[in-house]
Amino acid sequence: MRFDKNNHLEWNIDEEPISFPKKIRVIYEKIFIKNRIKFTNWLHKFNKRYRLDIDWWMTLPPTRDPYKSYLLNYFCVIDTIKEIKSKKLKVKTKSKDFAEILVNKFNVLSEVKNKESFFSINLINNFIKSIFFQFVIFLYINTFIKRKEINRRKIGLIDIFVTVNKKQNDNFYSKINKKKSSIEYFFVPTFIPTYNIFKIFGVINDLDKEGADYLFKEHYLKLNDLLFAFFHVFRKKKFIKNDYYYNQINISKIINNEIKSNNDFNSIFIGILNYRFFYRISKNNLNVQKTINWFENQMVDKGWNLGFRHFFKKFENNSYGNQDYSKHYNMINNSPSESEELAKVVPKNIIIISSLFTKTSKEFYKSQKIQLGKSWRFKKLSKLKISLSKKNKKKYLLVLSGIKKIDKILLDLVANISSKLGKIKIFVKPHPILNIEKIINKNILPDNIIVINEDLQKTLINTKVVITSGPSSTILESSKLKTHLILPNIEAATYQNVL
Repeated sequence: MRFDKNNHLEWNIDEEPISFPKKIRVIYEKIFIKNRIKFTNWLHKFNKRYRLDIDWWMTLPPTRDPYKSYLLNYFCVIDTIKEIKSKKLKVKTKSKDFAEILVNKFNVLSEVKNKESFFSINLINNFIKSIFFQFVIFLYINTFIKRKEINRRKIGLIDIFVTVNKKQNDNFYSKINKKKSSIEYFFVPTFIPTYNIFKIFGVINDLDKEGADYLFKEHYLKLNDLLFAFFHVFRKKKFIKNDYYYNQINISKIINNEIKSNNDFNSIFIGILNYRFFYRISKNNLNVQKTINWFENQMVDKGWNLGFRHFFKKFENNSYGNQDYSKHYNMINNSPSESEELAKVVPKNIIIISSLFTKTSKEFYKSQKIQLGKSWRFKKLSKLKISLSKKNKKKYLLVLSGIKKIDKILLDLVANISSKLGKIKIFVKPHPILNIEKIINKNILPDNIIVINEDLQKTLINTKVVITSGPSSTILESSKLKTHLILPNIEAATYQNVL
């Protein structure tokens, strides 16, 4: 435990629970488990009030994503402080407004560290990158790619994400088998922003050459839709109010700060364009009778599902959310809530890859329709398993999750013990969505920690021990291949609830 010079117990609430004082962590984790539903129910009032407003769903509070919104953490901190009733507590946070709440309501000593900024260089860069990218892709597709003639055919739309990494693009679905369905399906790509514009042009050209399997949103969107998405930054001011309360404590300032946040502007932009896409194709009389959304219940998904279910009401029961991944207990947003269903921002049907995820998927909405489906992403695992006995498993592998805070802790833990490992090498597999250089300078890593970019499943064949944490499907892959797992308990109440 850490104490300041006046013997105050120090608690940095912005860190992961692994760094909390032990006695605080025990209380915090019990409260965290209870507050999952309590927090979701608290949002119900506001979700109901703004249920048909796409702009509300493009703000941070209703995301329920604990890696983007701090609200669940703040609620747990408030309830934890109430329970411990310590007068010798010093709380550190980067939120000036939350620090004021703690001082005024609980007389807790607070210290604001690294005050959060709404205008950081990274934020401005991401803002510009997203706008520039979407406008360039819009212009390129409408100039150089011929629009497909759909006419009055019955069609289904499948949501996919496309990057400059072609191997990664193959992780979503197999090719469409047009002979087995009365509905003609099309993949609808969302392009992940990059400054490598010419590479993404090449990817678009390749998709177009593959034939009739791809339908580009940009062919139906208009310039006004892109401007509409951009002006969300001004329209969302209508949600800034002074009536946000939790346990009779006015928390309006911290709610309003999250509403004003543009930290995930690219998701906002895409989410609104998804919504407008369905509006446009409804005006073009496309006969869309079914959609399959890659469903993580993020802003992009809410825009997709609200668009289809609102503008194609007749077929809204044919909205599906594919969850071809291992569900992480702390990602409460992956499981729909009742208010999200009432607002039609989630699919009617959720497809999961294991019956073990049924309970979690219905945690916040008991009537959620669930289907058990086959996994495309993990289809190779059974084939790899056959050759296990023939392999000499030697590698020690650290697999990162793509969540910067968690990955930094994992790298620090491994770096700290590296000198005690002798000749043992630890290989590090970064997550494709997060460049390791954004977490740590590779040049300062010890010599026996080696960064690799090989195919994960193939690497696991030769792996003796896997170290990972956070929302990582590596846990599922490693257990299937009977690889030893080390799971540092970094977050709140994670593994005891799912393993």
